[in-house]
Amino acid sequence: MKLDIITKAVALLVSAVTVQAAFKYVPAKRQLVPIDSSSILGFQKTGKLEQIAQWNEARFDSGQYAWSAEYDIVDNSYRALRLKTNSFCSGGGFLGNGTLINTGGAERRGRNYKALEGWKSVRIFTPCMNQTCEWAEYPTWQMGDNRWYPTVEQMPDAIWFRPQGSLFIIGGSTKGTAINRDDINSPTYEFWPPRGSPVFMQFLNDTMPYNLYPFVHLLPSGNLFVFAHRSSIIFDPVTGETLRHLPDIPGAIRSYPLTGTSVMLPLEPENEYRVEILVCGGSSAMKGKAKADDTCGRIDLNGVLLADGKVLFVNGCRAGFAGYNGRNSDPTFDPIIYDPAKPHGQRWTTGLVASNIARMYHSVATLLPDGRVWIAGSANIDPPNSTALPYPTEFRVEYFSPPYLFTGTPRPLISNVPPTLYPGQRFLLNLNLQSFDPPEVRVALVNTGFVTHSLHMSQRYVVLRSRVLEDGNQLEVVAPPTNSLFPPGPGWLFVTNRGVPAVGVQVMMLEKL
Repeated sequence: MKLDIITKAVALLVSAVTVQAAFKYVPAKRQLVPIDSSSILGFQKTGKLEQIAQWNEARFDSGQYAWSAEYDIVDNSYRALRLKTNSFCSGGGFLGNGTLINTGGAERRGRNYKALEGWKSVRIFTPCMNQTCEWAEYPTWQMGDNRWYPTVEQMPDAIWFRPQGSLFIIGGSTKGTAINRDDINSPTYEFWPPRGSPVFMQFLNDTMPYNLYPFVHLLPSGNLFVFAHRSSIIFDPVTGETLRHLPDIPGAIRSYPLTGTSVMLPLEPENEYRVEILVCGGSSAMKGKAKADDTCGRIDLNGVLLADGKVLFVNGCRAGFAGYNGRNSDPTFDPIIYDPAKPHGQRWTTGLVASNIARMYHSVATLLPDGRVWIAGSANIDPPNSTALPYPTEFRVEYFSPPYLFTGTPRPLISNVPPTLYPGQRFLLNLNLQSFDPPEVRVALVNTGFVTHSLHMSQRYVVLRSRVLEDGNQLEVVAPPTNSLFPPGPGWLFVTNRGVPAVGVQVMMLEKL
């Protein structure tokens, strides 16, 4: 059976660049490192990279380009999906029932890129297993404010008493711009489903003009970490109060168009779910030759939480700022991995297998159930041009296999995973470690997030309390104790042994009873 369709939605319904991928698939797979008996050991340190070559854009029979597509990660085929409104530069997240909500967008487009304006649009995609699902858009279902470059964060339902889940929608501008301005700033937040009119947020004025696509993370307390420019606050979404102003971070500005990224590191019960948020990348100025910040050494990068809790940073470039037509250059082809569990000075892994595809502005990456990372996109030129030099519009897909898939430790096998979980629920899994070595088992629940413009909205990794039973064939696991740790909605359960993951299993986290 093909991997669950929600993974496909996460993979390709997340970015305004990847939606223009090819509809008619012409397979042409190439591996950068040959697979043979002598090279397997090398993958332990470098990982492996596979490329799927694709050069044509997704179109319908009418000749109109598709704004959205469903991508099958099993056979690398596409299904074009119809959208009425322009979803470019939007945000999104999943509700508690697994429905994907996409909010905001851009201007009206004509000719082959036909679409109505999408500034206030709310688009709804409910995944299904028969590949017949389509987007739903209703003229009366709109946000209160225009939002280009908004951020969306999944919320714990218990606060809002909404069984279908809630989304926090923040910021953006009323139209597209190279940099935000007072006359087009949207310094407000609102919710979906609607919960009244948009609410003013002073922080979004204080951080002008670098406040588009703010970094937002739901904290275990139910409050929100909100970051823009170099500044950050702890915000109470129930009362609308700013509870604390955190110190500004040093170095470059990290928000669009000097684009960095942020990752909330794994939340672990052993340290009472202590929060640590890594902000990485950024640019020193809105100049074509401006250098990227020393943290990660790149802009327009993606930070992906891997199945073992480490962070893969991939894509990006070393010079310039986010935008089209020469605004950024010097692409970074080499991935790097950050391990928060190691001592300071030993956390970075370099020397990983490098790509030869420049992926900068509008590139994306996301974790797959099998532990690989799906990488796509790069749109540095407008209008799109797949033959432009030096950096064409990119339609090829890559799969990065992290070193943990080549350690020699067999993948664990799991079964009897419950399809739904309540906070605090205890359950038993069937476990086959396929190894006689002493077990080092860890269980985590992962939200891979909604990925666009270097943001991984709602991405989180929560370690679960677990123990291998005496017979070694069962694993007792306890679900996250609160919805503030893992909001209602889809997640992937990963079991690792000695860092090697079993194939992830999708579960639905429900609202606390």
